[in-house]
Formats: sequence, structure tokens, C-alpha cells
Amino acid sequence: MSIERRRELRRLEGLSVHLALADGSRLDDVMLVSGHGAKVWVFDNGGDVFIALEDVIDFWTADRMRSAA
Repeated sequence: MSIERRRELRRLEGLSVHLALADGSRLDDVMLVSGHGAKVWVFDNGGDVFIALEDVIDFWTADRMRSAA
């Protein structure tokens, strides 16, 4: 992930996001707690989830998805 894209991710901290992962799965409408370091920290269904940054291939805000619908 490029440095600029990492900065974009960090700017979304505290917001609801969608994450597309390298294995083809997605985490939808999760709260991004932190995009710093080697792991992305999200809150999903009442629990903390940590994903290796290298496994995140794309991300976008939940608002962007709602406005496209």
C-alpha cells in the first residue's frame, strides 16, 4: 500500500468503513479504530479485529457505499 493510501486510511479513523481483503473476503461497516503500524484495528460485532496491513487491498467509507446505492 502506498504512503498516500496509508494516510487516507488513517484519516478515516473513527469512521465506519468497508475493507476488501487479499483472500477475497470483506469486512463491511466496521469501525476503524487505528490504521497505524503493521496492523489495521477495527471494531466489528462487539469485538476488536486486527488485520495485517498487507492483507488490506482496498478500503472505503460506509457513507460512500450508501451514496452510490
